[in-house]
Amino acid sequence: MNISDNEISNLLSQQTISPQYPWATNDSQEVEKFFKFVIPDLERKSHVKSRIEWSHYGSGYASFVDAWFYRESADFATKYQPTHGKSYTGLVALLSRLSPYFVLLEGEKSWSENGGSSYLPQFDAIDAFQTLSVAELAEQVQPILEGHGLIRLSHSMLDKPLNPKFHVPTVLTESIYSF
Repeated sequence: MNISDNEISNLLSQQTISPQYPWATNDSQEVEKFFKFVIPDLERKSHVKSRIEWSHYGSGYASFVDAWFYRESADFATKYQPTHGKSYTGLVALLSRLSPYFVLLEGEKSWSENGGSSYLPQFDAIDAFQTLSVAELAEQVQPILEGHGLIRLSHSMLDKPLNPKFHVPTVLTESIYSF
């Protein structure tokens, strides 16, 4: 994968980089509408439930939709079960709002009537599946997303430092940025 400096500049300006629909519209509502069609299709075909973070984590702009998929079964149960509420490990698909790219990782969520907890997406978690059922789900989900024109990026594809001329504003990391 090669992203040009011009494309990186566009991404950092929150502009899309794809001539493909819906990104070519450069309309965030069209992109969200597309994902709101894709996700239920994925749920039906892979027999999973989901919890989707459509907002921007409440602290600024997120260039992706955080989609978390799980099954209410023992093979998705977390090691430590809460006394109240639910807790599962699941498959995370970070779906780019600005391009047809996505990444997959594993993450845990817990929730009850009093609140909940969740993973925070991290670069080192991309493709690092610790739970067999999550790894198997990733194999089922990838072709469904690709069938909708999305393109999976791997950890190794993204592990190249960005040109230092780019400044990436973020609250998530202090490390060297990569794409």
